[in-house]
Formats: sequence, C-alpha cells, structure tokens
Amino acid sequence: LSLSPRSCHSNAADAERAAAAPGPLPAFQFRPRHGSPDWRRLSAVDVERVAGELDVAALQEHLGHVTFCSAERLRCPHCRGPADPLLLKLVRLAQLSIEYLLHCQQHLGAQLQGREQALRAADAQLEQGGKEAARRAQEMKLLKEECRRRKKMISTQQVMLEARASYHQCQFCDKAFMNYSFLQSHMQRRHKEESHTAEQKKKAQTDKLQDEIDKLKEQLQLTKSLLEAEQQAHMARFSKEHEHQRSKEEEILQSFHKWKEEEKERLADEIEKVKEMFMKEFKELATKNTALENQLLELQKSNMQLKSNLGTLKDSHEFTEERPQNDQDYQNMMQLLEKQVVL
Repeated sequence: LSLSPRSCHSNAADAERAAAAPGPLPAFQFRPRHGSPDWRRLSAVDVERVAGELDVAALQEHLGHVTFCSAERLRCPHCRGPADPLLLKLVRLAQLSIEYLLHCQQHLGAQLQGREQALRAADAQLEQGGKEAARRAQEMKLLKEECRRRKKMISTQQVMLEARASYHQCQFCDKAFMNYSFLQSHMQRRHKEESHTAEQKKKAQTDKLQDEIDKLKEQLQLTKSLLEAEQQAHMARFSKEHEHQRSKEEEILQSFHKWKEEEKERLADEIEKVKEMFMKEFKELATKNTALENQLLELQKSNMQLKSNLGTLKDSHEFTEERPQNDQDYQNMMQLLEKQVVL
C-alpha cells in the first residue's frame, strides 16, 4: 500500500483534530457507601508531608478508601455523640466530587489511550509516507540519470550516423564505442563477470561444437570407408557386367557378320538368277525381233510400191541403214544391265 505525503499529512491532521475534540462523558452513577473508615491507615498518613512532597502515590493509595467509605456513623471521640451535620455534608460532597473526578480521570485516560494509538498510527503513516517520498525521490533521480544517459546515447548515435563511421556496440548495455580497445576496456571495467561468464559459455559451446565436429568427422570417415567399399564392389560388379556385355556384343557381332555373309550370298544367288532370267527374256525378245524383221522384209518385198493406211513403206536398204542404230541401243542396254548386276 503506497501513500502520498499529502495523504499522510491529512490523516495525521484528522487524528489530531479527533484527539482535540472532547467526546461526551459516558453514563455515570454514584456508588453506594457501606464500609467504615480505616482509622489506623488514616492515622498513619502524614498529610503535611504528602502536601509538602507532592506524594501523589500516597494519595492514589488512599483515594479509593477515602472516597467510598461511609461517614454517616462518625462519632465524636470525646462525647461519643453524632458528628456535626455540616461536617458530614462536607465529607459527603468531597467524596462525591472525588468519585466524579475519578470517573472523569478514567474517561480521560481512555481517551488519552485512544489518542496515543491514533498518534502512533499517524506516526507510522507519516513514516511510511516519508519512505514512499524517499523512494519516489530515488526513482525520480534514477529516471533523471536514465534520461541524461539516453540523451547522451542518442546524441552519440546521431554523431555516428552523421559521420557514417563504424562503431562497436556493447552486448551487455546500450553503450557504443568508436574503437574496439575502448570496448574491451569497458567490458573489463563494467562487465567483467558477465564477460567471464560469456567467455565460459562461449568456450563450453566451442567445446560442444568441437565434440560434435569430431563425431561428425568419425561418421564421415566411416561413411567414406563404406562408400569406398561399395564403390569397389560396384566397380567389380560393373567390370563383370561389362565383360559379360562385351562377350554378348562380340557374339552378336559375329552373328551379324555371319548373317551378313549369308545374306550377301543369298542376294548374289538371287541377282544371278535375275540376270539369267533377264538374259533369257532378252534372247527371246531378240529372237522375236529377228522374226518380226524377217516378216517385215517379206512384206516389203511383196509390196514394193504400195501404200497403205499406215504410211509409205520403205525398201530393205533403208531398213538396213537404221539397224546399226538398233544394235547400238542393244549394246547400251546390255552394259546397263551388267552394271546393275555388279551393284
């Protein structure tokens, strides 16, 4: 619970006003008196001494006895007659006054005790308010220092930005330095424990990373050996498969050459057969051509000067002049057939 100084002062003022204001007296009633005075105790009291020394303790000791004793049965010590009524009235009034004063004393004592408690509470509140004020003053002082530090940092950053210079930032606070040596000095001066802890953490992380690197190296070496073994096995299997493939290719190539020779022989036989067939047909055509020429000569002889719908017939000597050209065509055709057979 935080209290401001103004509220503490107001509470203290309220307590003082409550203590100064007189409260109403409680209900009061005089007590009856039955006991007789203790003359021995009264005779032992030296009234002059009590008055001279202001012995309040002696008065308090006999106050209750004197106030609440009965004085109605007082007798004269000489004549043993009843006491003077005026004297009895005086004693009676004195007793009633003392009883009322005792009641007022008790009431004032109770009020005084309450006021003392209120005063102690006000003092406690005042002390708490003072502590709160001191705390607020300390916070205000810290805030002012923080504001000054931030202003200085902002001005430094503005200068750095305007100068476009590189700076070194502290990793534990907001300060920055133009030189790395200044940063190291600041770390040793202000953040020695933090830097030591950071170095230990960094060293632990470095050791951990080194262990992980060593483990990875071992795993890499193991993987490399496994890969080399697999590569050797693969190379052996590949060489074996290559040999098998090469043997198959050689067999296929031999089969192909054999098939090629067989096909070549078969084609040569077929070409020879075709050549013979063409020669046979050519001879037959030559025979038919010769027969037709003979028939034509006979017709020409029988009809020397006759004309027909087919045109003018020629003599044999004219036909013999055209025959050498037919022989030349025949020779050319034979050469062409021989070339085709060779191909």
